[in-house]
Amino acid sequence: MGQTEAFIDRAHSAPLAYYIDESGNTGDLTKAGGETYGFEQRMFTLAAVGCELDDAFMERFNVLRTAHRMQSPEVKSRQAYERPQFVSDLLDLLEERGCPIFIEAVDKHYFVIANIIDRIVVPYLGACDVQPRSLWIKGVMADHMAIYGPPELAQAFVACCQSRDYAEVRDFYKQIIRWAETSRLPTEGVADAFVRFTRDSLKDFRKLPKAKAVENALPIPDTSPKGKLLWVLPNLTSFTHVYARINRFLEKQVSGVTLFHDEQLQFGDVLRQNKGVMESFNALNMQLPLKTADFEFSASAELEFVCSHDSIGIQIADVLAGFVSRYIQQAVWGGIEMDANRMAIFNRIVDTGERERGTGMNIVAPESLLRFLGISPRANYI
Repeated sequence: MGQTEAFIDRAHSAPLAYYIDESGNTGDLTKAGGETYGFEQRMFTLAAVGCELDDAFMERFNVLRTAHRMQSPEVKSRQAYERPQFVSDLLDLLEERGCPIFIEAVDKHYFVIANIIDRIVVPYLGACDVQPRSLWIKGVMADHMAIYGPPELAQAFVACCQSRDYAEVRDFYKQIIRWAETSRLPTEGVADAFVRFTRDSLKDFRKLPKAKAVENALPIPDTSPKGKLLWVLPNLTSFTHVYARINRFLEKQVSGVTLFHDEQLQFGDVLRQNKGVMESFNALNMQLPLKTADFEFSASAELEFVCSHDSIGIQIADVLAGFVSRYIQQAVWGGIEMDANRMAIFNRIVDTGERERGTGMNIVAPESLLRFLGISPRANYI
């Protein structure tokens, strides 16, 4: 079979429907504050499942529900988590049917820290800032600030997003410099890099008119249906990354594909707007060289919001998102020794993905957290 024939065969066999749901959503992290996204709901997880819900699939799924006594009209992740064998059998069904899985699991505190690195410490200046070495440097700095930085840094950044005050943002640069100068970071040169990069960024900040300086230093806001500014949304970046991973999986052939997302009364318009922005990256000549995702779109998928009660596909995505979120939460911050069954399911989800095709699980967190979970960190940039 030639390369063209292989591509056509793959395109015909791939699902045209992808069901998306989340777990651990606390909305805009600058509104939630450090206390809310701390230990109780530290993880945000978004799962997408590519699946054709034909009669044969539905028959098998209903047999699973009956066998595991899932009697409620809607299958919920909390209920499924208490029945690990149901989750294992569900994974068997998805694997047998060739249903690809895409999961984004985000440590919310790390997500805020990554925004500090991207906006304050090493802000984007040009194409050189998305090259492998630049991305590696940003990752190292985010890991160190997330692990060794005091919580006051994240709280101060949140305060800056809320106030948009020039003096407060300027002082935040100085706060990072003071921390780096007095900290004893374990990796040689990282503290010096924080000082050097942040001082250079502060110089650029001071050169600009005040309003423009503040605009450049803070995350680009989105607007809710009620006109409120939304600053730091892990569900938004997770959705755009999952969409780009599906684009990778389908080799840019997303025309005719529909993304069915759980109903989003608060963020639906924001997700739809940013989907359109992503699809225009080609025209803007913007490239993100990632191994697991393709942000260069040559076509557009449809996006529909549906009620989970009416969609088995959404319920399946909810089961996977909820399982991953609860597992990591309990294993890392809950002080709970995980049982063998849940550990086997989690490891299976980690191992089943084909990274080069975009499937599987991507965890946005410090490398030390991945190692704690038994996962070997791997760079995502080309």
